Amino acid sequence: MSEYFEFQWDMRSKISDVRVGGNKKYYNVCNEPTEWNQALFRIKELIGASMDYALKDKSCYHDNDFLLRFLFARKFDVDEAFRLIVRYFAYLQKNQAIFQRLSVFDESVQLALRDGFPGILPERDRRGRKVLVFFTANWDPALYSLLTVYRAMLLSLEKLLEDKQNQANGFVAIVDWSNLTLQKSSHLNPKILKLMIEGLQDCFPVQFKAIHFIGQTWYLEAAMAVIRQFLKEKTRSRIKLHSNLSTLHECIARDVLPTELGGEAPPFNPLEWYHTLLASSQENTNISQPRSYYITQATVYSTPPPSCIKNGNSVAKKGANDPARNSLLSLDDDL
Repeated sequence: MSEYFEFQWDMRSKISDVRVGGNKKYYNVCNEPTEWNQALFRIKELIGASMDYALKDKSCYHDNDFLLRFLFARKFDVDEAFRLIVRYFAYLQKNQAIFQRLSVFDESVQLALRDGFPGILPERDRRGRKVLVFFTANWDPALYSLLTVYRAMLLSLEKLLEDKQNQANGFVAIVDWSNLTLQKSSHLNPKILKLMIEGLQDCFPVQFKAIHFIGQTWYLEAAMAVIRQFLKEKTRSRIKLHSNLSTLHECIARDVLPTELGGEAPPFNPLEWYHTLLASSQENTNISQPRSYYITQATVYSTPPPSCIKNGNSVAKKGANDPARNSLLSLDDDL
């Protein structure tokens, strides 16, 4: 059981020590830098030789950190990692509007992050996985759409993937559907749900090891039917439905979870992750060398001019004539 799973991460960013039920065993995703280099060499050969249109821009070739994300996501199966890279670039090219000016300074994305979409718990679970939480009752579709929630999630995942521990161990998601009204559920656009599943399941170097659903209501069945339709069997098997919190606690220790989920940790505070993203945007910023193959681009923060600030609410005023925001609204309407 997960309660007896202990994890240690050494300074060389590799899985070094695993204990299951008190018995030690060793498990290495790719144990030595030499093996990393061999895998990187092979995947670069495939990228360099590829004639696929999605890889017409080969600037990622020299970015080892970026390529390692895909290798970890496919457990260092080089061929599978290469196919994932091709799908990643094809997805970016097919859905360019989603990634326009994607940053923590996007006003609508800020609204989603401040409501906890997504929320990132401070502590990892017993398997060293980062835990994402979504309290759907906090969603206000009148202020930001499901597509904006997806953008905020992609922004957060790209930041989290800077940590190789997250690349190797993957993530756990908890979606609490409690108190999601029938009116709000009508905004779960099936085409956007499909777009999200396609990206997170098949195109991005992200491993969701488990997805926990809590408090589903009868009027969510339509959305659930859409979700199941596009899930692969492996992903479908990782979705756990919980009728009560006690079964959730069998999967994730209570000391990791906030009080809202019956845990022993402090109450959930979505602003912690929001401010983490704000602070990190000022670290190691190098906009002189933009990396077109990342979904987010480096952004230097600047205080909005006084003319844009009125009654402390600059979000709506700044966003009203934002071309990127308007194109997203158009995309949302089309979908």
